[in-house]
Amino acid sequence: MIITIGGQKGGIGKSTIACELVAYLERKKKSVVFIDADKQASSTDWVSYRYEMTDVKFKAVQLQGKMVVHEARKFAAEVDYVVIDAGGSDNVSQRAALSVSDAVLTLFNPSSLSIWTLETVEEVMEEALALNHDLKCFSALNRAWPAGKDNKQSALILKKSEVFTFIPKFVGNRKAFSDCMGSGLSVAEMKYPDKKAVEEINALFGSLLRRI
Repeated sequence: MIITIGGQKGGIGKSTIACELVAYLERKKKSVVFIDADKQASSTDWVSYRYEMTDVKFKAVQLQGKMVVHEARKFAAEVDYVVIDAGGSDNVSQRAALSVSDAVLTLFNPSSLSIWTLETVEEVMEEALALNHDLKCFSALNRAWPAGKDNKQSALILKKSEVFTFIPKFVGNRKAFSDCMGSGLSVAEMKYPDKKAVEEINALFGSLLRRI
Protein backbone atom coordinates (compact mmCIF):
# COMPACT_ATOMS: atom_id res chain seq x y z
CA MET A 1 0.00 0.00 0.00
CA ILE A 2 1.42 3.38 -1.05
CA ILE A 3 0.02 6.48 0.65
CA THR A 4 1.06 9.99 -0.38
CA ILE A 5 0.63 13.01 1.86
CA GLY A 6 0.39 16.09 -0.33
CA GLY A 7 -0.99 19.56 -0.83
CA GLN A 8 -0.68 22.66 -2.94
CA LYS A 9 0.53 25.10 -0.29
CA GLY A 10 3.54 25.00 1.97
CA GLY A 11 3.00 25.52 5.67
CA ILE A 12 -0.10 23.34 5.97
CA GLY A 13 1.57 20.79 8.25
CA LYS A 14 1.95 18.13 5.58
CA SER A 15 5.33 16.81 6.76
CA THR A 16 4.08 16.69 10.35
CA ILE A 17 1.11 14.54 9.35
CA ALA A 18 3.34 12.30 7.19
CA CYS A 19 5.67 11.72 10.15
CA GLU A 20 2.74 11.09 12.48
CA LEU A 21 1.35 8.52 10.01
CA VAL A 22 4.65 6.65 9.90
CA ALA A 23 4.82 6.56 13.70
CA TYR A 24 1.16 5.48 13.87
CA LEU A 25 1.76 2.57 11.50
CA GLU A 26 4.90 1.64 13.43
CA ARG A 27 2.83 1.45 16.64
CA LYS A 28 0.41 -0.82 14.78
CA LYS A 29 3.34 -3.19 14.07
CA LYS A 30 3.26 -2.53 10.34
CA SER A 31 6.39 -2.60 8.19
CA VAL A 32 6.93 0.82 6.64
CA VAL A 33 9.20 2.65 4.21
CA PHE A 34 9.14 6.44 4.52
CA ILE A 35 10.03 8.37 1.36
CA ASP A 36 10.83 12.06 1.76
CA ALA A 37 10.27 13.57 -1.69
CA ASP A 38 10.01 17.14 -0.40
CA LYS A 39 13.01 19.37 -1.16
CA GLN A 40 12.60 21.06 2.23
CA ALA A 41 13.41 17.67 3.84
CA SER A 42 11.54 18.35 7.09
CA SER A 43 10.64 14.68 7.35
CA THR A 44 14.28 13.68 6.96
CA ASP A 45 15.17 16.01 9.83
CA TRP A 46 12.49 14.33 11.97
CA VAL A 47 13.87 10.90 11.09
CA SER A 48 17.38 12.03 12.07
CA TYR A 49 16.13 13.20 15.46
CA ARG A 50 14.20 9.95 15.85
CA TYR A 51 17.32 7.85 15.39
CA GLU A 52 18.77 9.68 18.39
CA MET A 53 15.68 9.20 20.56
CA THR A 54 14.32 5.72 19.88
CA ASP A 55 14.77 2.42 18.07
CA VAL A 56 13.60 3.07 14.52
CA LYS A 57 11.76 0.15 12.95
CA PHE A 58 11.03 1.67 9.54
CA LYS A 59 13.28 2.41 6.57
CA ALA A 60 13.61 6.05 5.48
CA VAL A 61 14.98 7.38 2.19
CA GLN A 62 15.17 10.69 0.30
CA LEU A 63 14.11 10.56 -3.34
CA GLN A 64 13.27 13.13 -6.01
CA GLY A 65 11.50 13.14 -9.35
CA LYS A 66 11.04 9.96 -11.34
CA MET A 67 13.11 7.93 -8.86
CA VAL A 68 10.04 8.03 -6.62
CA VAL A 69 8.14 5.86 -9.11
CA HIS A 70 10.66 3.05 -9.38
CA GLU A 71 11.63 2.90 -5.70
CA ALA A 72 8.10 3.22 -4.33
CA ARG A 73 6.93 0.29 -6.42
CA LYS A 74 9.91 -1.77 -5.32
CA PHE A 75 9.39 -1.01 -1.64
CA ALA A 76 5.63 -1.64 -1.87
CA ALA A 77 6.35 -5.25 -2.78
CA GLU A 78 8.46 -5.65 0.37
CA VAL A 79 6.53 -3.88 3.16
CA ASP A 80 2.99 -3.23 4.37
CA TYR A 81 3.04 0.52 3.71
CA VAL A 82 5.04 3.08 1.79
CA VAL A 83 4.40 6.63 3.02
CA ILE A 84 5.49 9.50 0.74
CA ASP A 85 5.91 13.09 1.88
CA ALA A 86 5.44 14.65 -1.55
CA GLY A 87 6.06 18.35 -1.01
CA GLY A 88 3.77 21.34 -0.67
CA SER A 89 3.38 22.26 -4.34
CA ASP A 90 2.66 20.82 -7.76
CA ASN A 91 6.06 19.38 -8.66
CA VAL A 92 7.61 16.43 -10.49
CA SER A 93 8.05 14.44 -7.27
CA GLN A 94 4.42 14.84 -6.24
CA ARG A 95 3.15 13.85 -9.67
CA ALA A 96 5.48 10.85 -9.64
CA ALA A 97 4.15 9.83 -6.24
CA LEU A 98 0.53 10.16 -7.37
CA SER A 99 1.19 7.96 -10.40
CA VAL A 100 2.01 4.96 -8.19
CA SER A 101 -0.01 5.62 -5.02
CA ASP A 102 -3.03 3.70 -3.82
CA ALA A 103 -4.24 6.74 -1.89
CA VAL A 104 -3.41 10.40 -1.40
CA LEU A 105 -4.34 12.50 1.62
CA THR A 106 -4.37 16.18 0.72
CA LEU A 107 -4.38 18.59 3.62
CA PHE A 108 -6.03 21.97 3.88
CA ASN A 109 -5.99 24.59 6.61
CA PRO A 110 -9.28 26.23 7.58
CA SER A 111 -8.33 29.53 5.96
CA SER A 112 -9.28 31.25 2.74
CA LEU A 113 -5.75 31.05 1.31
CA SER A 114 -5.65 27.28 1.77
CA ILE A 115 -9.20 26.51 0.65
CA TRP A 116 -8.76 28.68 -2.44
CA THR A 117 -6.23 26.13 -3.70
CA LEU A 118 -8.92 23.41 -3.88
CA GLU A 119 -9.72 23.92 -7.56
CA THR A 120 -6.05 23.84 -8.53
CA VAL A 121 -5.43 20.70 -6.48
CA GLU A 122 -8.47 19.04 -8.01
CA GLU A 123 -7.02 19.63 -11.47
CA VAL A 124 -3.76 17.97 -10.43
CA MET A 125 -5.65 14.99 -9.01
CA GLU A 126 -7.81 14.64 -12.12
CA GLU A 127 -4.67 14.46 -14.24
CA ALA A 128 -3.25 11.84 -11.86
CA LEU A 129 -6.49 9.83 -12.02
CA ALA A 130 -6.29 9.77 -15.80
CA LEU A 131 -3.05 7.81 -15.45
CA ASN A 132 -3.69 6.00 -12.18
CA HIS A 133 -7.34 4.93 -12.22
CA ASP A 134 -7.12 3.19 -8.84
CA LEU A 135 -5.92 6.26 -6.93
CA LYS A 136 -8.20 7.16 -4.01
CA CYS A 137 -8.18 10.87 -3.16
CA PHE A 138 -8.94 12.08 0.35
CA SER A 139 -8.94 15.51 1.95
CA ALA A 140 -8.80 16.59 5.57
CA LEU A 141 -8.46 19.72 7.68
CA ASN A 142 -5.21 20.20 9.54
CA ARG A 143 -4.33 22.95 12.01
CA ALA A 144 -8.00 23.47 12.73
CA TRP A 145 -9.06 26.28 15.05
CA PRO A 146 -10.32 25.49 18.58
CA ALA A 147 -13.47 27.59 17.98
CA GLY A 148 -15.24 29.70 15.37
CA LYS A 149 -16.95 29.09 12.05
CA ASP A 150 -13.86 28.60 9.85
CA ASN A 151 -13.60 24.84 10.44
CA LYS A 152 -17.23 24.15 9.54
CA GLN A 153 -17.22 26.49 6.56
CA SER A 154 -14.04 24.95 5.17
CA ALA A 155 -15.40 21.44 5.75
CA LEU A 156 -18.58 22.27 3.83
CA ILE A 157 -16.52 23.41 0.83
CA LEU A 158 -14.32 20.29 0.89
CA LYS A 159 -17.35 18.00 1.20
CA LYS A 160 -18.71 19.33 -2.08
CA SER A 161 -15.65 18.22 -4.04
CA GLU A 162 -16.31 15.58 -6.68
CA VAL A 163 -12.63 14.58 -6.68
CA PHE A 164 -11.90 14.17 -2.98
CA THR A 165 -13.56 12.14 -0.27
CA PHE A 166 -13.56 14.40 2.78
CA ILE A 167 -12.50 12.84 6.09
CA PRO A 168 -14.42 14.70 8.82
CA LYS A 169 -11.74 14.31 11.48
CA PHE A 170 -10.07 17.63 12.28
CA VAL A 171 -6.51 17.85 13.57
CA GLY A 172 -6.07 20.93 15.75
CA ASN A 173 -3.41 23.62 15.62
CA ARG A 174 -1.56 22.32 18.69
CA LYS A 175 1.90 23.08 20.00
CA ALA A 176 2.39 19.36 20.67
CA PHE A 177 2.82 18.71 16.95
CA SER A 178 5.63 21.22 16.47
CA ASP A 179 7.31 19.93 19.63
CA CYS A 180 7.24 16.41 18.20
CA MET A 181 8.83 17.43 14.90
CA GLY A 182 11.81 18.81 16.80
CA SER A 183 12.20 15.72 18.95
CA GLY A 184 11.80 12.88 16.45
CA LEU A 185 8.74 11.57 18.26
CA SER A 186 5.00 11.47 17.62
CA VAL A 187 2.38 13.04 19.87
CA ALA A 188 1.60 9.62 21.33
CA GLU A 189 5.23 9.08 22.33
CA MET A 190 5.88 12.29 24.25
CA LYS A 191 6.62 12.00 27.96
CA TYR A 192 3.52 14.02 28.73
CA PRO A 193 1.31 13.48 25.66
CA ASP A 194 -1.40 15.92 24.64
CA LYS A 195 -4.42 13.61 24.86
CA LYS A 196 -6.53 15.65 22.46
CA ALA A 197 -3.73 15.62 19.87
CA VAL A 198 -3.39 11.84 20.20
CA GLU A 199 -7.15 11.36 19.86
CA GLU A 200 -7.26 13.54 16.75
CA ILE A 201 -4.39 11.73 15.05
CA ASN A 202 -5.82 8.31 15.86
CA ALA A 203 -9.23 9.34 14.55
CA LEU A 204 -7.82 10.76 11.30
CA PHE A 205 -5.63 7.79 10.46
CA GLY A 206 -8.15 5.21 11.63
CA SER A 207 -10.75 6.74 9.33
CA LEU A 208 -8.29 7.05 6.44
CA LEU A 209 -7.12 3.44 6.59
CA ARG A 210 -10.66 2.09 6.87
CA ARG A 211 -11.64 3.95 3.72
CA ILE A 212 -8.67 2.90 1.59
